[in-house]
Amino acid sequence: MITAYASIARLTLLRLMAYRMRFVTGIATYAIFVGGQWFIWKAIYAARGPGAEVGGMDLAQLTTYLAVGYIARSAYFTNLDSDIAGRFQNGDVALDLLKPINPMGQWLALAAGECAFRILFFALPMACVLVPVFGVHPPSGDGWWQFPILFLLAFLINHELNVAAGIACFFLEDVTALTSLKRNLIMLLSGLMVPLHMLPSVVASAVAWLPFAVISYWPMMAYVGELGQHGHPGFAQVAALGLGWLGLLHLGNRWLWSRARGRLEVQGG
Repeated sequence: MITAYASIARLTLLRLMAYRMRFVTGIATYAIFVGGQWFIWKAIYAARGPGAEVGGMDLAQLTTYLAVGYIARSAYFTNLDSDIAGRFQNGDVALDLLKPINPMGQWLALAAGECAFRILFFALPMACVLVPVFGVHPPSGDGWWQFPILFLLAFLINHELNVAAGIACFFLEDVTALTSLKRNLIMLLSGLMVPLHMLPSVVASAVAWLPFAVISYWPMMAYVGELGQHGHPGFAQVAALGLGWLGLLHLGNRWLWSRARGRLEVQGG
């Protein structure tokens, strides 16, 4: 059974390699995002004077935070939610139910294959561009081992959120608006654009314990060596938060999938 899922991941990797040119344009897009934010933050730091810090981070730390955050996002981001919804709308989901494998395992294999492709042909080339251009620093402190573990948690939690949005199509029939809302919420509430501790204290305290924060904010804080520093929780607490949300989301998706199968109405085919 594990061999079947590994084959699905491998085939997904090979399929995406046929369209890798579109990811080259994505590298330029992400570079523009990081560059635009860097110039804004550079102006903010310049206005505060030499050696200024914002939220306990100097400009070099914040630049590293932003650049590595976008590089990581380019690796774990997938279109699985739209793929699940598309298979529901064209009727292919009926074939998935006939296969002797668990659909949720199949979706995880698809996401793993896409993530492997993105790391090799998107994230690594992007790192070769962003690291020298913006002077990205290597991991600080224990970030060299904390970041990979939290990155894996980020991928899995992002995957579960994608699965939830995809399964919602079984009930809503069209989830275009929902998937767009989900992606925008992740961009904002994950701390990708602005570190969460720089938000108003009430908002930051609430958002920091949501699953979105584990997708970007806490892995990036681990990378820049801020976990356990300046009042931030330590690695063990953040890892426990991520595992708790991962278990809760997975159980919720299993329940949602059991309900979806009982009311399946295929729109196409």
